Amino acid sequence: MKKGFLLLCLSLFAVSMYAQNYEKSLGLRGGRPLGLTYKQFVTTNNAVEGIIDLDIFTKNMFKLGVSGFYLWEWNLANVQGLDWFVGPGASAMLALVKDADSVFDISINGSIGLEYKFAGIPLALAVDYSPRLSLLHDATFGWDYCALSIRYTW
Repeated sequence: MKKGFLLLCLSLFAVSMYAQNYEKSLGLRGGRPLGLTYKQFVTTNNAVEGIIDLDIFTKNMFKLGVSGFYLWEWNLANVQGLDWFVGPGASAMLALVKDADSVFDISINGSIGLEYKFAGIPLALAVDYSPRLSLLHDATFGWDYCALSIRYTW
């Protein structure tokens, strides 16, 4: 019984030692907006994230945007690999509208979400909510910006 308990403790310790944070990640972002995401930690708990997004869900409109965020990240509930994050950001977007003028917009964004980095494989999943305040076009506040990202980490 003691040997089994000792073996279990050593196994859990080995798994927690192998599960480590990553420095950089690159992946796909599904939801609104759809796109590519790149994240890099600048310190242990601070990261920058860049997103190139493509909004193809609006009828008669094609949107291309770029977003950047500064994120503060903390472990959630002492679960290895599970973090929550929050931070400010900004975006620029160009919308090409069928039979109308094109629209260029700049916005101030926020981001809050959860990320799970799998132990033993270079994979992280993140879900985030990123409301934005449009500054040029209609000066509106958008609530409907949620996404799921899957990233390769290194």
